[in-house]
Amino acid sequence: MKNFIKKTIIFLLPLIILVLLMESLLRNIPNDYNYKNDYLINNSNNINKLFLGSSHSYYGINPEFITGSSFNASHISQSINLDYEIIKKYEWNELEYIIIPIDYFSLFFWLSNGVEYWRIKNYNLYYDMQLSNKLSDNSELMSISLKSNIKRIISHYLLNNSSITCSKLGFGNKYKKIQDLLVTGKTAALRHTKKDLSKLDGSLLILKEIINFASKNDIEIIFYTSPAYKTYVSNLDQNQLNLTIKTINKLAIKNSNCNYFNLLEDSSFNSSDFRDADHLNPEGAKKLSLRMDELISNIK
Repeated sequence: MKNFIKKTIIFLLPLIILVLLMESLLRNIPNDYNYKNDYLINNSNNINKLFLGSSHSYYGINPEFITGSSFNASHISQSINLDYEIIKKYEWNELEYIIIPIDYFSLFFWLSNGVEYWRIKNYNLYYDMQLSNKLSDNSELMSISLKSNIKRIISHYLLNNSSITCSKLGFGNKYKKIQDLLVTGKTAALRHTKKDLSKLDGSLLILKEIINFASKNDIEIIFYTSPAYKTYVSNLDQNQLNLTIKTINKLAIKNSNCNYFNLLEDSSFNSSDFRDADHLNPEGAKKLSLRMDELISNIK
């Protein structure tokens, strides 16, 4: 029996070493999450405008066009509860505004229950948030396919490609090709329409925590609904959309430090501003950022 165990260990040892080596290599590839965490650790006390949210904000808000010291701390598929985790993690001595998109899906979606739940590992590994004890949520190898991980290792270590897709101030500046606005309008609206709206109560509790934090620290909250192309808007479920707008309007009216701007169908955005039906391209992002800067300046 001892001999069998010994042989088994000898047989498995190279595999174990390979797994540990690959995990280490993957974790040492610079990415948007460890970049933003490092930036906030070093600069959070100097930021006066903090932008949060999911891909609509990530690709939609460019701090270069925002007055003052601002940072885009959004990520693809980042849900409201994760926005709050980021707020709680750092010191904000100079923070004056927290800007959060409340889009069609925002109140009914948490990353941990979405199709991109694998991104939870990025918050555990690179923000050190301890959101989950599951092994797959704390490992690069166990959260993404082996094929994808091998490609990442080759891309970084052999081809010297960067895995960081944001600017120095957190804006998502690595864009895919422009996609069909008609097709993406239908597919995105379908993807964002939720049969189960039970996350609403939990999202409201999180928003109230954020509002309370802001109130205690004399910070203004700005909620906004991101602009989208008409092919996306026309395919939205009206009940879900109306519930979203009604809920966030009510919250903004009830709390004196909150403001809400609905830019979903803003006529100043046209087809040339979008890379797909619900994401802005760089020119559209510049337009939204300048508009947001104007809205902020008119609050106080």
